[in-house]
Amino acid sequence: MTTLKASEEGLVKIRQARRERGSTIEDPRWLVEASQTLEPDRTWTEAGPYADGISLPTWRRFLRGREPIKTNAFRAFCTVLQLNWEEIVDRPPPQNPQPPNLDIDSVVEEIRQKCHSKIQQLYSKMQLLDIAQPVDLSNLYIEVNILEEITSWQPGEIGDLVRDFNPDADNFNRLGLGKVRQKRVPGLDAVKSHSKLMVLGKPGSGKTTFLKHIAIQCDRAKFESNKIPIFIPLKTFAEIANFDLLEYISDEFASCGVEARSQTELALSQGRGLILLDGLDEVPESDSDAVVRQIRQFVQKYYNNQFIITCRIAASKYRFHDEAFTCVEVADFNNKQIAAFARNWFVAFSQNMEAGKTLASQFVEKLKMNKNQQIRELAVTPILLNLTCLVFQAKADFPSNRAKLYEEGLEIMLRKWDETRGIKRDEVYRDLNLCRKKHLLAFVAAITFERGDYFFEKNQIQQVIADYLANLPDGTTDPVQLEMDSEVVLKAIEAQHGVLVERARGIYSFSHLTFQEYFTAKAIIEDYEANSLEKVVIHITDKRWREVFFLALGILPKADDLLLLMKQQVDGMVANDENLQQFLVWVNQKSLSVDFPYKPAAVRFFYFSLLPCLELALNRNPERFLDAALYLAVKHTFDPAVQLTLDLVLDLAILPVLDSAIDPALSLAHDILLVSVVEPELMQALEELKKQLPLPDGDKEIFRQWWQANGEVWTRQLRQIIISYRNIGHDWRFSEQQKSLLRKYYDANKLLVDCLKIGCNVSPAVRQEIEETLLLPIAKINKTGDKCDRA
Repeated sequence: MTTLKASEEGLVKIRQARRERGSTIEDPRWLVEASQTLEPDRTWTEAGPYADGISLPTWRRFLRGREPIKTNAFRAFCTVLQLNWEEIVDRPPPQNPQPPNLDIDSVVEEIRQKCHSKIQQLYSKMQLLDIAQPVDLSNLYIEVNILEEITSWQPGEIGDLVRDFNPDADNFNRLGLGKVRQKRVPGLDAVKSHSKLMVLGKPGSGKTTFLKHIAIQCDRAKFESNKIPIFIPLKTFAEIANFDLLEYISDEFASCGVEARSQTELALSQGRGLILLDGLDEVPESDSDAVVRQIRQFVQKYYNNQFIITCRIAASKYRFHDEAFTCVEVADFNNKQIAAFARNWFVAFSQNMEAGKTLASQFVEKLKMNKNQQIRELAVTPILLNLTCLVFQAKADFPSNRAKLYEEGLEIMLRKWDETRGIKRDEVYRDLNLCRKKHLLAFVAAITFERGDYFFEKNQIQQVIADYLANLPDGTTDPVQLEMDSEVVLKAIEAQHGVLVERARGIYSFSHLTFQEYFTAKAIIEDYEANSLEKVVIHITDKRWREVFFLALGILPKADDLLLLMKQQVDGMVANDENLQQFLVWVNQKSLSVDFPYKPAAVRFFYFSLLPCLELALNRNPERFLDAALYLAVKHTFDPAVQLTLDLVLDLAILPVLDSAIDPALSLAHDILLVSVVEPELMQALEELKKQLPLPDGDKEIFRQWWQANGEVWTRQLRQIIISYRNIGHDWRFSEQQKSLLRKYYDANKLLVDCLKIGCNVSPAVRQEIEETLLLPIAKINKTGDKCDRA
């Protein structure tokens, strides 16, 4: 008599049936029931004997599924468990599926030829977000690099991650956030090195495009020309009820004219398939276990084929260790890849090739500028780089109001990317819809940014999420439940949207510092009615808050209130220091004493920056400014800039002279005489002062000794002459604390000016008020305010 054995899927159904029937499944009464299915007219008792093949050891072997049992017993037990025995049985592969004389190379070539047209039509073009027409993959594709160690799986500490990241520096490297230090390997090299590869990556990192590129290269005989490329979107596969990969592949081949299923089985049994399984994370949660199980069975059965599976990093709970898959990670684009992508993109979507190349060059050059560093940090994945190119294409420049660009980037990551691909993610928390996810991210960003935390331990970020969940309308206060919910929500946001990422094992951050700053600004705006603006403006001298101010102003429908609060905060910084107020009085008086066609605030900024102790925008190279003055004089140009340059040179002439300098004020005082716009009286006074000095070309030691004995008096005389004729060069004798405060005050005023340039919605009246009162003493500002009130 023949025997039967349960399949792997059958064992799962058996275990499920056992759970439904209760734990007493080995009770002899079940054996009686099984025997009655064979001989229904006979009376059976628990004492036995039972029907042929029905016994307790047989029953146990059936439940374990480890060895075959008699066919009649197999069917009887399935009846007891209310299972269809045909769905439980393990069907052995057919013996000799093809005649032994069939040529495998001929079969493979036939399948390749018949599938060629379908592969080219389905996978040779790309449809980019917000672009109407598709583009040829080969015209846009950039070879990806991979990391052979998954960054989020590596142990590490926050101190290691912030090694190259200092947000308090004047020009800190924003790209140092989560910088990857391991070597990058070309993607195709990794495919050539591993027969079973698990390619992980962030959302929009180019995983699907990478697989399509491999399929096209194989189909065009440029890679693995003796294999059949088989591209399988796992989301589509999951929609098929029986989860049978062999049947799916056979149906795909049949649609191309490969009629015989035996040909498919022969090609796979001989290891001639290049099987590309795309988007494991896109499979619905309800189907994921079955899909993974089918992949495992298929890989074990057709082990000698080549397999590549793609999945988002945070969703890669199935790592296929037993099937010996090697896991790698798609790396962010480097500068070379960004430039290559931009060139391909603008050529593909411009009217002609030359225009596209020109626009691409402009894009790359402007992306390198310091002012666009925030945009550059986003443009490291294809999905956000495509958006950046699209925005740049409209005006050949990046928007001054970056908030709108970031908002569109987040819209892509949080909603549009999945929506355009027809992917519906499982909601992991019943009250956490898209709107609340945004509120949650703003809540997390504001708290962590306020603390100065750019990286946070898993338990820290979970606690912040738990605090948010507890305050939802139907939120629980049970700490155990909150801990479980916060972990699920954190993983879901990471896996589905990639806004929060795991930088090292158990250490998280926002995927881009820009997103943390943007959501911090959103939190400020959302809390607008709670007087949060007053809490924010206290950070106006903190360099790391600059971008938050820009973004908040860009998001606000009307920016007047925040700008006025910032101005009030800036003016208050030096309001109570009499010496600093006197300095501002001089700055204002000096700016009013000259007749220039520039805005008064611009002239005040210039004279403010003359103060040597601030070293603002000065490189301590007097010749640079002297050359500018001489150039203007030689050209007989009487532009007001000549007067500004002259004042700058004169101010530098009285800087403290180092012992090692042998021609300091002398060279300046002598060369200034060449400038034709200098007053004759000033020229004569300087000439008389010059006569006191030893010959500059004489003995250097004599000059040094003379300077040590007379330099202080001589410099004081020079200072007095410059003060008398130009009203510059005053020795303000500021303390170190005052110098530091003046620097912060200057930087804060510069921030205000920059804020007015970003395209925020500010009324003309407020803009004028701020511009007219920049760097004015507080008494003058109050008078100006009184005039505005009376008007």
